[in-house]
Amino acid sequence: MVEMAIGVTLFLTASLGAVQLAISALSAEGAQSAALVAARTASSAPVPGQPLLRLAAGQAAAVSTLDSSVMAMADVEICTSGQRYAVGCGLPQECVQYSGEKAGPQQPCVGPSSNTNGAEPLGPSPRSLDGRQNPDCHTADCFGTSSSMAPCARGVAPGRLFVCIAYTSWPATAVDVWIKGTVRTLVPLASAAGVDVLPISVQLRLQVEALTP
Repeated sequence: MVEMAIGVTLFLTASLGAVQLAISALSAEGAQSAALVAARTASSAPVPGQPLLRLAAGQAAAVSTLDSSVMAMADVEICTSGQRYAVGCGLPQECVQYSGEKAGPQQPCVGPSSNTNGAEPLGPSPRSLDGRQNPDCHTADCFGTSSSMAPCARGVAPGRLFVCIAYTSWPATAVDVWIKGTVRTLVPLASAAGVDVLPISVQLRLQVEALTP
């Protein structure tokens, strides 16, 4: 009986370990796929007067992909609780009028703009960009500098995945996608992210199509 108990314990441990490895690989692959889906969706040509429309669509596409791949091993979110944004969690509240790369006065990002007339496109404010136009940018690529990347730039609670997305500049030339967080494990396990969780962090930058006329 003792030998059987030991044998059954080892067998169950090995079986659960194999299942955990498979789920971990599937979750990591799912995060990679979600980042690519988000980047491809958001890299479509921005809509004049509605600069966040493509970003919101990319974010939603990533969440949908993750929901089907992490298999309840994590809660997928696009912002932290308590944050309130005008156009979806994790997206900027304020936009500005641009003349070239020069930013003008701020205004809400909601809905089409009625006063741009195609001459001064409405775009995310500089602090909502992930590149050199952001005054907080102090490195070559500045990935994660945007205010909309804040949920992914800081620590993430166990069992939660965040989808963060931002343009690198305006007019838009590239889009950054960051999926970060942890997935819960089936077996007791210690990792750099904590106990019984495995870390996931996927970063992707993709070129944006030209602005539509």
